Amino acid sequence: GIDGSSTAGRMGRGSAGPKGTWGPMVFASAFGSETSSFKGATLRSWKDAWAKAREVEQNLTSKERVGLLHGGGFLVDAWVGFVKAVPRLGIPALRLQDSSAGFRPTGPDEFGTTTSWPSSLCLAASWNDDLVSHVATAIGREFRGKGANVILGPGINVHRTPYGGRNFEYLSGEDPYLGSRLAAAYVKAVQAQGVMAVAKHFAFNEQETERTSMNSEVGEHVAWALYYPPFQAAIDAGVGAIMCSYNKVNGTHACSNERLLRGDLKGAMGFNGFVMSDWYATHHSAAVENGLDMEQPDPKHFNQKKFADTDPEAVSQAARRVLASIYRLRLDEQPGCELPCKSERRTSQRTPEHLALAGAAAAAGVVLLKNDGILPLRAGHISKVAIIGAAADAHDTLNTWGTGSPYSGGGSGHVAAPKVSTPLKAIQERAAAAGIHTLNDDSDLDLANRSQVLTFVEQADVIIIVAATTSTEDKDRSTLSLDDGVDELIEEVSKQRPTIVLIEAPGAVLTPWRDKTFAIACMFLGGEKTGSAWARVLFGDVEPSGRLPIALPARDTDEIRPAVGSVPYSEGLMTSYRSPSHRPAFPFGHGLTYTTFSFGKPTQSLDNCPKAACIHISVSNVGKRAGSEVVQAYLQFDPKLKEPRMVLRGFRRTSLLQPGESEKVRIILSHHDLSTYIVGQGWRPQEW
Repeated sequence: GIDGSSTAGRMGRGSAGPKGTWGPMVFASAFGSETSSFKGATLRSWKDAWAKAREVEQNLTSKERVGLLHGGGFLVDAWVGFVKAVPRLGIPALRLQDSSAGFRPTGPDEFGTTTSWPSSLCLAASWNDDLVSHVATAIGREFRGKGANVILGPGINVHRTPYGGRNFEYLSGEDPYLGSRLAAAYVKAVQAQGVMAVAKHFAFNEQETERTSMNSEVGEHVAWALYYPPFQAAIDAGVGAIMCSYNKVNGTHACSNERLLRGDLKGAMGFNGFVMSDWYATHHSAAVENGLDMEQPDPKHFNQKKFADTDPEAVSQAARRVLASIYRLRLDEQPGCELPCKSERRTSQRTPEHLALAGAAAAAGVVLLKNDGILPLRAGHISKVAIIGAAADAHDTLNTWGTGSPYSGGGSGHVAAPKVSTPLKAIQERAAAAGIHTLNDDSDLDLANRSQVLTFVEQADVIIIVAATTSTEDKDRSTLSLDDGVDELIEEVSKQRPTIVLIEAPGAVLTPWRDKTFAIACMFLGGEKTGSAWARVLFGDVEPSGRLPIALPARDTDEIRPAVGSVPYSEGLMTSYRSPSHRPAFPFGHGLTYTTFSFGKPTQSLDNCPKAACIHISVSNVGKRAGSEVVQAYLQFDPKLKEPRMVLRGFRRTSLLQPGESEKVRIILSHHDLSTYIVGQGWRPQEW
């Protein structure tokens, strides 16, 4: 079936406001000729890279060969990992840095020198390949400016449980097709900047609870149909490296799992690059024979002494794989700075263009969940607004490891930002420009004093409550509720005045008060420009264009929880919208705009169709404001195949349609899109 982003109508009244400008114009102004001027943008073919790798590997000494297969440890206040150069053969050093929302600072002196971008899940909410590509390009540029040539990302695991502590780090959200599209866009863009991408975490690392010891029990069908596709897409996009995960897979640690690494990844999936361990996830030197090519961050197991008992051809092949990825990205031609690259690390990579793009990306990730006509805010309809909630004026957590914030999740993916745009300040400034008074200017409101709060909100026409929670690496979430008792605050305030709730979260949250509010919008950790993004959407400077990359549950009792010990993936493919028992508060793919769209009848066309099938559908803006729609194509297969009732296999965003304007959208489906995975046979096309 083909549908829009939601079965709900598009709400919004009043005359058309400022046109949305978050799209191509912002992207074009942020990047221009600088992207194409980078000499390393034209990659070598894998064939040529492998030919050069084989030639050079023969000339390595044993020490040099092994040196390519392990990290050199942490460089304090500098690199989370590195691999030493081999100058006599022109092999550059690899300088590795964490990334989830940009270049991770590793010391207080580096805070504020790189952009705190929207989280990967926030980018996923844009359902926009081009946006992801532009953000990845900018992140790649900041990495290169800091001296790095390897980015430890993107994270592309498909969510299994909404409690996952690192869900904010993953581009895939809850769907393999969405993840595949966005992973490919990210990998191609960042590697075009001469920075090697490391797709992670392979595989079945969908929880943080007991992450180094838990055993994911996963069958062939579930692996290939649900969790492997984003990794396959990254491979097809030419990703240089893939990081294996901490957990066990069917009884064997992922980083020494021969079936996983040699059989599935390097064999069936055709991966040409190298496998890097997660930090301290290597368990023995024989892992090199099982398919692991590089141990990080230091040579506890991958060293000359321990390799004496391993197959020397396995060691040589691992070195060839590392070299092939280096040569494919032409890192040998632009080796970059010499470790520890102190001068490069002192530079600031935050630019006006990058900050503008970060704000545009955060706004593009805003999902309007509900709107009873109160948005966009405009003078003439309201004169006074109050902004409350502990997150309204929150600061970022300035750390290199630890808890996250409403702007950036915690752990290795945290990008500390001393100068965040807070919702309170940004909305106040935009309201003043619109001639709307905010009551917060002189207030000293104690949110714990509900009597004071209720007296305060009585003075306003509309209340905006900023509600948040966050999460961190190494720990799963214990609850899907928002923090600081804000659920009770929303319940009470919404009885007094029309209430708008702005959610800032690392993933799914509960919304027990949803029927009592006038509007709800969600942003999945939007980075340092969070406040300005909220302001632009609330006042209609840009359209709310995001769509949920996950479902928001109606209750937590129906959700999969992290477990300990052996964790069977017994639900199979039936997670999120694929499950017949799924009853969400807001479904996967949902998102409203400030206008209304109508859809024509889908038609199939074989004329000039470049792939297996092409579906055409007319989308018309029948509302009063400009807006764009995301057409989503879900396929239904023969019930005998025991596939989910429907699966996403295509989507396309319209251009920004003016009122009365229509666009004919074409959804192109490949033979793979029309296939299902059959155990023992692989992907097999089904009748269309």
